[in-house]
Amino acid sequence: MTTAAAQACAVSGPALEERGRMFRIRFFTPAVQDEVGKWYAGGEMVLGDARCCFLVDLSSWGTAHYERQWREGITRLVQGAPSSALMTAYRGTSAEPHLMWGLWRHETHVFVQEHPVVPGELDSPFDPLDPYPHVGNRIPASEHGLSIPEWRFPLVDLIAANLGIRWPLAG
Repeated sequence: MTTAAAQACAVSGPALEERGRMFRIRFFTPAVQDEVGKWYAGGEMVLGDARCCFLVDLSSWGTAHYERQWREGITRLVQGAPSSALMTAYRGTSAEPHLMWGLWRHETHVFVQEHPVVPGELDSPFDPLDPYPHVGNRIPASEHGLSIPEWRFPLVDLIAANLGIRWPLAG
C-alpha cells in the first residue's frame, strides 16, 4: 500500500549526516484513513545514522497508547532489562499479527529487529501493555546471513533519549 506516511519519510527531516548519533521514536504524520477505512499514522525510528519509517496501526490503540508503551519499553531497557519491545501494531482481538520492534541490550549497544507476534500461536491473549515476554532471544541475523533486517546503535543514545538529553553534546 502506497501511503503519504511512507512518501513523507523519504523526504522529511535533515540528511542523515547532519543528525549525528541518537535514538528517537515518534509519530511524524497525523492519523489517516486508508481506502478500506483503517486508521494509520506514520512512525519514525532513528537508530544512530539509520532512519526506519513504519506505519502504526490505530485500529485498536490511539497514538497516546503507543507513546506511553514506547516510553515504558525504552525505560525498561535503560534500567537494565536484557530485552524490550516497542509496539507498532496492536490489532486487538484480530487474528492479524501484532507488530513491534524487538530491542536487545548487549554490552554497550542495542540491537533492533522487527518482530511479529501471531495471536494464533499464543496460549493466552496478547497483552500490549506487557509485550516483553514475546521478544525472546535475539537472532543474530547478520552473523548467520539471514535476511532479517537488524540495526545496532550505542546504548548511550538510548539512555540520553530516555533522559531527554540531545546527544552527542555540542562541544
